[in-house]
Amino acid sequence: MNKDQILFDFSRELEKYLPDEISSFRKGQIVKCRVADIGDDKIIVDLGSKTEGVIKKSEVDRHFIEKGKIIEAMIIGRTPDGLYKLSFRAAKEKKMAEYLSELMRARKAVIGIVLRKNKNVFEVDVGDFSGLGIGEYIAICPASHAEDIKVGNPYEFVIKERTQDGKFIISRKEYLQVLLEEERKRISQNLKPGAIMECKVIRVTDLYAEIDFGGGVRGKILRDDVSWVRVESCKDKLVKGQVVSVKILETEPTIRASLKHLGTDPWVEVEKVFKVGDVVEGIISDIRDFGVFVRVKVKDNEIEALLPFSEAGWNKELAKGNFEIGQPITATIINLSPQDKKMILSIKSMLPDPYKILSSSADEVYKATVIHKNKRGYIVDVDVHQAQVRIRALLPKSEVSWLVNDVELNSGDQIYVKPIAVRGKDVIVSKRKVEDNIVQKIFEEIKGKHIKVKILFNPTKVDKGLWVVFEKDGKALRGFIPASNLVSKMANYSKGEELKCQAIGVDNSEGIIIFSEVKSMLEEVSGGKAAVSLGAFFENLTKQGNK
Repeated sequence: MNKDQILFDFSRELEKYLPDEISSFRKGQIVKCRVADIGDDKIIVDLGSKTEGVIKKSEVDRHFIEKGKIIEAMIIGRTPDGLYKLSFRAAKEKKMAEYLSELMRARKAVIGIVLRKNKNVFEVDVGDFSGLGIGEYIAICPASHAEDIKVGNPYEFVIKERTQDGKFIISRKEYLQVLLEEERKRISQNLKPGAIMECKVIRVTDLYAEIDFGGGVRGKILRDDVSWVRVESCKDKLVKGQVVSVKILETEPTIRASLKHLGTDPWVEVEKVFKVGDVVEGIISDIRDFGVFVRVKVKDNEIEALLPFSEAGWNKELAKGNFEIGQPITATIINLSPQDKKMILSIKSMLPDPYKILSSSADEVYKATVIHKNKRGYIVDVDVHQAQVRIRALLPKSEVSWLVNDVELNSGDQIYVKPIAVRGKDVIVSKRKVEDNIVQKIFEEIKGKHIKVKILFNPTKVDKGLWVVFEKDGKALRGFIPASNLVSKMANYSKGEELKCQAIGVDNSEGIIIFSEVKSMLEEVSGGKAAVSLGAFFENLTKQGNK
């Protein structure tokens, strides 16, 4: 029997005579002990009842190496001199293994601080956050499972597995997935039609906004669910990153949420507040090709009504340029259908009919603006002040002046006119009738005289005479020769041909002088005599035709 065996047998025998508390220590047991003395390479600990043990100093974390410090260690045997041999590291390994194994079984997270990165793994201290009071303990997080972690920061991890050499593998990535799944379950339980929930806008298009409730649960807000008033694009009301509260409308097959349904439907109140014929006030919210949209207050909410350009005034084209967004207007309701969420407004119905005014005021002078020239004359806008509106009208060339080509008008010119014809919405005006009629005066000057005139147009079968032009004191005036006052058949005359005629009358309404070629010829044949026989006239006419 060697010395070691003798000492071992002696120690075992000695244990029989130790108090029960001390003799109950067994190998593998974790006990609490107090640091009694600190040597160069070992620590003496007091186990109680004047029993001491020894722990290798290299095993103990530095902040535990302090006299009087209570630590935990595992009994691993006896020293040759009879002291209990303990291991701080073994106790730590056992307690941490039990702690982490329980967390892994229960799929609970462990907190750790990232100490360093070593190649493709992060070393994470999970011991100081365990609550076991045993100091630092290193777990391994592969870089592929690190996700958002940075050295020096604490994070929560899921324990994936324990390797054969006792190392625990942890994952930040799986922890985030578990969080996501738990969040998804929590949100899904609350996602029911009618529920009010908070979400984040993650994408916005013209037709819809995509929203995230958390946990990867996503839905949409359709354009028609943004507001009770018309919305042209979701981009006008929502932005990426915005957090909003919504009301869940449906969850199957996809989640559809609404902003507007957070409040009551204002159209429900419309019938109680308005009726056809009511005058309402509103603000223009949008301008389109067919009309303007007007926001109208309904108690504490708003609806959007339509004012078509055809109802915006008595002149649709002119009305288009009279509006701008934000402009307040007053109009009459002419069509109301809450079921269809439709309200049609009219300004025109509030104004007097300008066409009736013009048709009954032939002697009234109106201010007008020249718009442009066409083949028939000029298009002008007439300011019908009685109706506070401008009406588009035609100013024929023949109504510009009593003279021929005396005046040339330009776009934008301000003139004064009188209405001379109103047929439905076709209005004809005259500029010359606002001015003094010089035709009668000129007729008095040329009455009975022989005047040279020039034919303006080639005659047609339906014409009842020839239109001619003549000059007087440098001024060109129009005239007319009735077919009955022509010497020959109308087909024998052509444009530009000059004739000698006599002024026999005046049409003041048309501003033309009536001529007679026959009377001029008769007077010439008679040599100025008061009368001549018809035979003598034709005899003389034949002689002139033979010359």
